[in-house]
Amino acid sequence: LFGIALMTAVLGGFALANRSPTSQTDVEQAKVNASVILKQASDLRDGVARYSSDFGSSAVLTMDFSNSSGQGLFDPAARYASPQIMPTSAFAAGADTSIKPPSAPSAGHWYINKATAGKLLATTEEDPMVILPDLREDVCGRVNTLLYGSNIVPSASNALSDWLAGTDGGISAISTAAPADVSGWPEGCIETSDNKFVYFKVVQEN
Repeated sequence: LFGIALMTAVLGGFALANRSPTSQTDVEQAKVNASVILKQASDLRDGVARYSSDFGSSAVLTMDFSNSSGQGLFDPAARYASPQIMPTSAFAAGADTSIKPPSAPSAGHWYINKATAGKLLATTEEDPMVILPDLREDVCGRVNTLLYGSNIVPSASNALSDWLAGTDGGISAISTAAPADVSGWPEGCIETSDNKFVYFKVVQEN
């Protein structure tokens, strides 16, 4: 009996040892991905600021991600910003992780939305923002932990399609459907009504 008990304890120890590194790896991976998200979003905002200094703040509302000369954020001559590519480990299972070439609404894994974010940050004008959809839940929570000290992810009453609706320059339902918890947030991660996890960052407060 003693031998059986000892063998059971040893086997249990092996099981715990085998699980712990995987769990720890997932945690560390979420931390790294969250940091990369914040860095890439900051780079995009810096690029928008440079674009605004050349063309004026109002030009940002008609700006796109295209790389056509003199028109887009990724103009190869001006080099305001570069397309941002996230590690695929940041995205939920089954998400579209294909890298998108610079176009009016998207580049890399990011989208630009000309609609209002955070229930208005400065005035009643539109606040353009960049969006990274289809994240893993733990990565989303880690982003909010880095930003606000809490891994709570607010739930929005609208679907992911609403968050992406403004990428064509139109007004989406974000300003009225965003959760109250993110009122005034310049950036953060939320869960949509269709259980998608989305990071957003306002790139210019109007």
